[in-house]
Amino acid sequence: MRQARIENKPCREEGAIEETWIFIRGYPPAGRPPDMPVSTPAKENIYKFQGGSRMNKKLLRVAVATALTVAFAVPAFANPFSDVPAKHWAYDAVNQLAQDGVVTGYDDGTFKGDKTVSRYEMASIVASAMQKDLNSDQKQIIDQLSEEFAAELDEMGIKVASLEKKVDNLVKISGDARVRYAAHEDAGNDADFRARVTFNGKINDNAAFNARISTGNTKYNADYTKDNQIKIDTANVTFDALGLTNTIGRQDIKLGNGSLMDDQITGIASNLGGLKVFAGNMKDQNRLYIGEYGFKLGGADITADYVKNDTTGDDTYGANVSFALANNVTALGEYYKTDRGLIDGDAIAYGLKFNKLGLTALYRDVEDGALPQYSDMVGGLLPVANNSGFKGLEVQYDRALAKNTALSVKYQDFKTQDGTDLGARTLATVNVKF
Repeated sequence: MRQARIENKPCREEGAIEETWIFIRGYPPAGRPPDMPVSTPAKENIYKFQGGSRMNKKLLRVAVATALTVAFAVPAFANPFSDVPAKHWAYDAVNQLAQDGVVTGYDDGTFKGDKTVSRYEMASIVASAMQKDLNSDQKQIIDQLSEEFAAELDEMGIKVASLEKKVDNLVKISGDARVRYAAHEDAGNDADFRARVTFNGKINDNAAFNARISTGNTKYNADYTKDNQIKIDTANVTFDALGLTNTIGRQDIKLGNGSLMDDQITGIASNLGGLKVFAGNMKDQNRLYIGEYGFKLGGADITADYVKNDTTGDDTYGANVSFALANNVTALGEYYKTDRGLIDGDAIAYGLKFNKLGLTALYRDVEDGALPQYSDMVGGLLPVANNSGFKGLEVQYDRALAKNTALSVKYQDFKTQDGTDLGARTLATVNVKF
């Protein structure tokens, strides 16, 4: 607890009334305006009593007693200017934000050591961080800090809701960069990279926009004067109407876990609860009508999908399911059927995901013609031929290398339906988000 120090200093100027000043060091006056600047934890407050030589000793004693009472009683209450204890968890939380560049610390960039800050100063740091563009982990830290220093934030006139509204009105810029390396037993090695920058903004309380610039998948041996073309691969507006959330424009679409579809479509998408419907054109100008419905059944998460290619006449429908089989073990299953008129093909996949290990093992059995043309298994660095089907083992390992940096390694050992070995294939991907 801080010690209050009282000084009685007479002050006289020629022709002026004698004044006695009492200095109380260590605590601020009650009712301090929330917008008063905060400097160091130690505050100096000055109480001035005027009365010249007629000021009697009794009044002085009363003033001193009152000052001492305030000085020693204030710590018993929630004093916003009391120091946050040196080992308080908030310092570690703010240090994490400082490492991420969200806030700035002392000269060494930290808030550790023997330099403590007051609760008001910590609240000021939290208020500043709340106005930044944060990722999910940073938002979680800020939520914990804002709850801890809610009283100080409230006294400073800062409401969390109002700050969130202010942040919502800003254009948010994020992005990702991806590097992929593929090794194919029969076809050699290959690599590519991609960088994307995304812009999200609020138009009004009922509408928002999205736009994303991408380099596309650029090979390392590409001729940059010809092959590297930066383009806009999403541009859309989302709004609420008729009880639906609607998105119009070029947008991402991923069905199931991506093996059914993982691409972009230009058109309209509408959401109502777990139901999503899409209508629009793909890059090749094929017109598609799509429906997806996600729901829970018991302890299982189920997603049902339907894709109608109005240009080719193909129909694809199916479902995928996941449920907890044991502690940190999830069972996975997928089925879809493609009707191409003269050719019908079924595809199944089933396996286990070991959540803590980041390991997923699947067995795939895809008949001739069953693989949809917009699947994430078509094209890319490890394309799978669709003219004879395939079956075999797929193992994927996912791991966070660092904050916002993820590694994914996928291994496939497939054979055609008639038993021809397709060769072992490995794809390693590093993705960085910012």
